[in-house]
Amino acid sequence: MAESQRELAETVRAHLARVFPKREIAQVELPAAGLVMNLPALAVFEVAPPPGEPRAPWLYATAGASAEPMDDGFGLEFVLCAPARSAEAAKLAAMVANLHADPRYPMSLGQVLEIGHPWLPGGSADHLIVALPSIFDPELEWLSDRSGTARFIWLVPITSREAAFAKQHGLDALHSRLGAAQADVAALARASVV
Repeated sequence: MAESQRELAETVRAHLARVFPKREIAQVELPAAGLVMNLPALAVFEVAPPPGEPRAPWLYATAGASAEPMDDGFGLEFVLCAPARSAEAAKLAAMVANLHADPRYPMSLGQVLEIGHPWLPGGSADHLIVALPSIFDPELEWLSDRSGTARFIWLVPITSREAAFAKQHGLDALHSRLGAAQADVAALARASVV
């Protein structure tokens, strides 16, 4: 891993440790095969539930997607919640980060991504929507240091029906439906809210 990438990974790890001080954080070993690698030095960190809260979701956060700032001067990192420890969730976060690194497929808020299969084995969602990390501590969203600024955005698993609704009515309308239904978007299987 190049020195600048190593520094970025450590900066992201330190940021996660500040935002989630009671949680264990570990770097996930990404598979060497089966993953498009537009970001060969990409790291994914696994953030365990807080002690005493085993039902809290596991978090997977990328470190390295923000190395190349976008036109607005900051780069993006991605966060995904999972109901349990999951190598598949880490791989999915890495896949989105690598897709974003391709100039043809930049991510933006409200964007719907078709995965082509359930987001996790046995899951009911087969799409992701790019959203603000509104359920987390507000400190998570922005990370600025001497080397640059990164914005953490949330990859929310959604169903095919929710994806169609979001494409027609927008992220805010879907967010309202998810909130009104008190949907647990980290749940492996859940009913569509539309």
